[in-house]
Amino acid sequence: MHFKNQEDYKVWADQQEKGAIGGGIFTPQGPEDYVGAIPAIRAVLYFKEGFSDEIREAIAQCFDDYQVYAKDHLTWLWQDEPPKGEKATSAYKDTKPLTDILKSYSQMKAFNLLYTSGKEKFATGAWEFNVGGVSKWQSEMEIYQSNLTFSMPVEWVEENTKLFIELFINCAQRLKANHGYAGYACIISKIRSEKNEPTEAYLSRKLWAMNVGSPFLESDHLLNDIKTVSWLTAINNEWFNKIREEEALNSELPMSWFIGYDYGTGILIQAGNLALSGSDEVDPLPAPYVLLNRILKPLRAERIQTLHRGNYDTEEIPLLKGYRAEAWMKRFDIPESEVLDYFEKLQAEPKLTAQYAFLDRRIDWNNASNLL
Repeated sequence: MHFKNQEDYKVWADQQEKGAIGGGIFTPQGPEDYVGAIPAIRAVLYFKEGFSDEIREAIAQCFDDYQVYAKDHLTWLWQDEPPKGEKATSAYKDTKPLTDILKSYSQMKAFNLLYTSGKEKFATGAWEFNVGGVSKWQSEMEIYQSNLTFSMPVEWVEENTKLFIELFINCAQRLKANHGYAGYACIISKIRSEKNEPTEAYLSRKLWAMNVGSPFLESDHLLNDIKTVSWLTAINNEWFNKIREEEALNSELPMSWFIGYDYGTGILIQAGNLALSGSDEVDPLPAPYVLLNRILKPLRAERIQTLHRGNYDTEEIPLLKGYRAEAWMKRFDIPESEVLDYFEKLQAEPKLTAQYAFLDRRIDWNNASNLL
């Protein structure tokens, strides 16, 4: 690569140290000089409305809380089909408050707003906030839903774990979340997503617990089901009551490694102290995720159709489409004959501590009468 000056070189070197990956590295054209992908910890929430004043205010409050930690890192705002007079791309420092931006959208118009931390407007970064809100007519059809995601660097979350969890819980409560999850993800350039999907596909074979695919594009396929389990997994009260009636959760999800938090319209399940990557070199099937998957499997979507939509599909780096997408969905499934082995494996995992979990806010799985 060629750098114009020493400052550009320092920026590039810093990105490499933080795990940033160059754009389009697995495309026939070869790598490009921008950050196309980066591992991070991402939260994803699905909710019903995006048009009402109440929910739009809730979205703005979620972003305000996120900005407390992210504002020094955010660089760009991108809007898909912005209202007349609004720019599609703006430097973050020049943007209006999110509350004012949302007021420019009528209730009959959907919106998709993306705040990134990429150096260039088409680049990406570990700090990202993305919200896609459905319009009033889409919501009334009951075949569409809204979603909100936010991400932070892996190292930041490991050092500020409870701040991340608190932010997730507060957002889920404000948005009256239907379901969601948080854990390892590959944040790829949204503006150049097709060129960087192969990078995500490659990492999915190395980090089994990493989430794959675009929450925004998948949201309408997940109205009545969850996609996966992760470090943090949110489900609404109705779904929780289904699995609680079928399983003795205190024995299936031992309290030394699992904890549940009430977020009003549902519960959030934390599996372990920190997010696990599922590295193929260390432990591709972490016991906390395998055991949680076993309990929540009845809530999982049977099909997701596809996790990637681009055309850069090669034999060396196959995108997750068709049967490959189905296999990814089932990656934590194990035969019943191996369940005891994974309970034994769980014993080697660090137990929950007050440094990484709100132990004083634990709900009792089987006696949470307020969730009925």
